[in-house]
Formats: sequence, structure tokens, C-alpha cells
Amino acid sequence: MTEFKGSETEQNLQKAFAEEAVDYFKYALYASLAKFEGHDYIQKCFEEVAQNEKEHAKIWFKWLNDGKFTKTLANLEDSVKIEQYAGKSHYPEFARTARREGFEHIAGLFERVAEIEVEHEEKFKKMLQALKNENLSPDKNGNYIWECSACGALIEQKDRPDFCPLCKHDETFFYKKTPNNL
Repeated sequence: MTEFKGSETEQNLQKAFAEEAVDYFKYALYASLAKFEGHDYIQKCFEEVAQNEKEHAKIWFKWLNDGKFTKTLANLEDSVKIEQYAGKSHYPEFARTARREGFEHIAGLFERVAEIEVEHEEKFKKMLQALKNENLSPDKNGNYIWECSACGALIEQKDRPDFCPLCKHDETFFYKKTPNNL
């Protein structure tokens, strides 16, 4: 990025990233709505284009970050800042504006979302601390503790279980446990 830092091209990359990210979300939402209305083929089209937009956003993101993706530690640090700003500055200001303009209901929505953003900030802080303390790493045998979100069964092994031996739910119901119970 250094060769175009401060240039109009950098601004265009930032705009392109933001626009592709918004389009990705819109098309994913449109796909859900099409599915709800029973339009399976249209749903698939929206999903395909959404995936394309996501990949376009990744391209611009990489260019804005010296051609590489950042590591999880840096991503968590960035996420703490993003959520802190959203929860303690961005949304409270939106709420004040909405209230001043007489949109009390919208002000309340902004305030509730601000509270959630503060919770996200705290969650990211906990994950960041756990990562720094290596509490998210496998044990000495390379195993993790996996919890079934359906029934609570705990399984100690390297890879995500294919299914729960207790309730038989598939692998999508498992998440890694950490010592901090994140």
C-alpha cells in the first residue's frame, strides 16, 4: 500500500471495499428473502453473486493491507477498537441525533445496538487476552475440548467431531471450549 498511500487510488480502494462489503450483505439478505418466498433459483443466484462480491471485497482489502491478511491477534485488536468506537461513540451519537430530530424509537434502537457493541468489545477483549495467554491452543497431545451446543457433551480430540455420540447432532453443533469459557 505504501506506493499509493494518500492517493486517490487508495481512496477508491477504500470505497470499492466498502461498497463490495455492503453489496455482499445485501445480496445475502436478498437470498434469504427469496428463499422465504419460495424462489429457490433466485436465492441461488443471489448467493452466487454475494459470494462474488465477498471475493471482490477481499481483493480490495488485501491491497489496502500491503497484499496480505492480518493475523488473528491483530484482527482481535482491530475488532476491539471497532466495537469500542461503535458502542461508545458512533451509535450514541446516532441516538442523540435521532432523539433531537424526534425519532425516539430509532434513538432507542441505536442505544440498544450500542449496548450490544459494547458486549462485542468485551467478548473480543476476552478472546484477545486468551489468545495472548495461549488459552486457545490445543493441549500437549494436540487435542481440543469440543462442546456440543445442542446437548452439552464434551469431547476431547484434535479435530471437530463429525457428530455427537450423545444426541447425534452433526459437526456444525460443535465449538471449541476454552479455559475461560468464551
